[in-house]
Amino acid sequence: MHSATPCGRLRPTATLALVLTLASLPSVAVFGQQGGATKEKSAEQKVQELSVELRTRAASLEDLEKTIAKHDDSATAAMMDKELSDRRGRYRRDVSALVTLVLEGEDAGATVADGRALATELLQQDAATMRQKLQELDAEVLRLVDITANGNAEEVAEASKQLSVAIPRSSRLIEYLDGNIQERKLLGLDVQNDTAFIIKRLGIRSDIVSGLLQNTKGQIDEIVKRPGSEQDVEAQKELAALKTKRATLAESQRSNVRLMDEYGLQTAALKQGIISATGKISEDILNKDVAAGLVEQWLADTTDWLRSNGAALFFQSLSFLLLLVVFWVLARLGGGAVRRGLGRSNLNVSSLARDFFIKMTGRVIMLLGLIVAIGQLGFEVAPLLAGLGIAGFVVGFALQDTLSNFASGLMILVYRPFDVGDVIEAGGVSGKVNQMNLVSTMILTFDNQLLIVPNKQIWGGVIRNVTHQDTRRVDMTFGIGYSDDIPKAEKVLADILASHEKVLKDPEPVVRLHELGDSSVNFVVRPWSKTDEYWDVYWDVTREVKRRFDEEGISIPFPQRDVHLYHQDGSDEAAGRHRSQHSSTATSGQTVAPSHEEEDV
Repeated sequence: MHSATPCGRLRPTATLALVLTLASLPSVAVFGQQGGATKEKSAEQKVQELSVELRTRAASLEDLEKTIAKHDDSATAAMMDKELSDRRGRYRRDVSALVTLVLEGEDAGATVADGRALATELLQQDAATMRQKLQELDAEVLRLVDITANGNAEEVAEASKQLSVAIPRSSRLIEYLDGNIQERKLLGLDVQNDTAFIIKRLGIRSDIVSGLLQNTKGQIDEIVKRPGSEQDVEAQKELAALKTKRATLAESQRSNVRLMDEYGLQTAALKQGIISATGKISEDILNKDVAAGLVEQWLADTTDWLRSNGAALFFQSLSFLLLLVVFWVLARLGGGAVRRGLGRSNLNVSSLARDFFIKMTGRVIMLLGLIVAIGQLGFEVAPLLAGLGIAGFVVGFALQDTLSNFASGLMILVYRPFDVGDVIEAGGVSGKVNQMNLVSTMILTFDNQLLIVPNKQIWGGVIRNVTHQDTRRVDMTFGIGYSDDIPKAEKVLADILASHEKVLKDPEPVVRLHELGDSSVNFVVRPWSKTDEYWDVYWDVTREVKRRFDEEGISIPFPQRDVHLYHQDGSDEAAGRHRSQHSSTATSGQTVAPSHEEEDV
């Protein structure tokens, strides 16, 4: 009992293998006979040999068809039917080869009447078979279409599955029949009835496929427009199946169009339907009838849509604009409220932070308003936000340097190392901060040049804020000669500082003997002033020191070099002479300590 079941299961497979093996023996025998031939065969021999092979293969095909008809097992029948289809395709190609050999032999004057008779017989038999199967397939397709329109869910699913097989099979069969007609035309046979048959079938099939194509497009559009369909797994599976079905139908319709063009039939509407259903532009759009039909259809669809949705669209657009206006007003009010709040608070907020909070308040309110307004137009906001997040990630990855500047701008905003109006030295430049944002800082140099420096360059280096404090020390150095009176010079310097109105009393100015230089005795003079009066004090004190030193007879040494010249004749007069050469150098408001050098020549 246990061994009977596997034997029963193996019997169809064994039968299939036996049938396929027996059917292939004639071909193997012919191949062996041909393999031994070394001499070029005549046209009569080629036609005769191919005729014998075709008769054998025709009989083999009949036997295989009868075997398939006897088997009820669907899996075995399907495998055998696939093999039958492949063999029939090779058989038809060989019949076409026989027609070619017959025509070439007749042109060469060979005797190939038997080959012509056989080719005619085989072509007519195959044409009759294909006509019968096409009629059966068309009837089956109509039955399945009726089920898809009126059946329940399970029947519709099964009918759709069978249609996806029947329609492509019908397309291949009608293409084979067209090839059969062309072969018989070459032999000079009457094909008028078959031509009328194929034209009629093409008309029926194109109408059926066109209706199925438009119905499938409608189903796809319905799923796409269904709210939440993007997250519905079942809906996405159904959508994928429908798109596959649409592609199969479109390919079948293109096959119909090719054959109908061959027979001179009107195909503009069919081409238009393919483009409309699939949304894919092809070379058919260059046809003026197709293009005109598409434009006309688009205008008609647009008119119908406006007629049914125009009022709703108008109110949605009005709501969209009103919401944008309302949130724009709220953004202005919000920004003003933040500005007034920061102005009244005791918080030490920089200008950059103040502008940032004011602008960001308005922008956030406007962004919220835009999202709400888009929702009023019927768009799903959640997928839009998700798309914006993905787009932001991509843009952020592409703009790494800009984001680095942005991050540096945030650090400057938080830690406030400088503010607008401060004089700074940062990023390799110095000047007055003219304007700031989160990406760059605009610095106005002292010669009135505007420099735009990336915030990353500023934050990544040393920042020197010259005007951050209210007061600043002015550092100066003045030198006197070694023969001058030191207490007198010190008193003069102290009097100059005490009499200057912009020199602060607290902190107290400093005047000290600092160093004994090569050619001068140097004093450091360090008064304090307000930051914005720094250069006034520097220039005024420097000018007053020069004037008072001149009045008091105090010298300001300068660098000098003594050169001694010696004559080799040994004369005392020449040896006793020397010449001093003095050279002076300009200073920038601060006396440079003199350098005394002596050189013997």
